[in-house]
Amino acid sequence: MDRGAAIRIRAAIEATLREQGSYPSYAEGLIEADARFRTVIHEVFKEEGGLAAEFDVLFPPAESHARRSGLPGGDIFEGAGVTKNARMHLAGMSGWLQGLIDSPSSSLPD
Repeated sequence: MDRGAAIRIRAAIEATLREQGSYPSYAEGLIEADARFRTVIHEVFKEEGGLAAEFDVLFPPAESHARRSGLPGGDIFEGAGVTKNARMHLAGMSGWLQGLIDSPSSSLPD
């Protein structure tokens, strides 16, 4: 696995988490970011079967909790809870990557 890739992915996740927005609209963006980061992490870890399996168990795909508002043209989200869950999921991914980066017994090459 590429240590540089793990560092770059973690940095991108952290930048996403620092971004601010209104809670209802921010939730869907975080869920979309979660899907993109999951795809990238799977690509980086595809040769590391044990780590890929661990990642899948710890971070299952997040789902949008959008529901129809009944108002013309609008889906709304179930509020700050969706945003908080998505943020926690991304923060967990970031921490998991940091653990691999920091691990002295890691198989990550420099």
